[in-house]
Amino acid sequence: MITTDALQLFLQRGGKIEYRPIHTPKGYNWELWGVHPHGNAEPVVSSKTGETRMFKSADAVMAFHLRLYPDHDGVWIPAPKGGRSGKTSEDEE
Repeated sequence: MITTDALQLFLQRGGKIEYRPIHTPKGYNWELWGVHPHGNAEPVVSSKTGETRMFKSADAVMAFHLRLYPDHDGVWIPAPKGGRSGKTSEDEE
């Protein structure tokens, strides 16, 4: 399990993060997922709540990402294709 407290260490060890869109009754949210160097992915869990780390706006995704990577100019925020919840183009390959 990857927790938000351990996220920096996970990244230092070669892991990557991605944001996956999820459709909710109030619109889209983005789940934070960790991708291990060997390719397996799992949701990142909040150390405070024990729930999957979720962002309720693209602004929140960008703010979080820029805190982790202050030298980046921005971040690509995916949207589901065809309105399908939680699907990214990588899921379709």
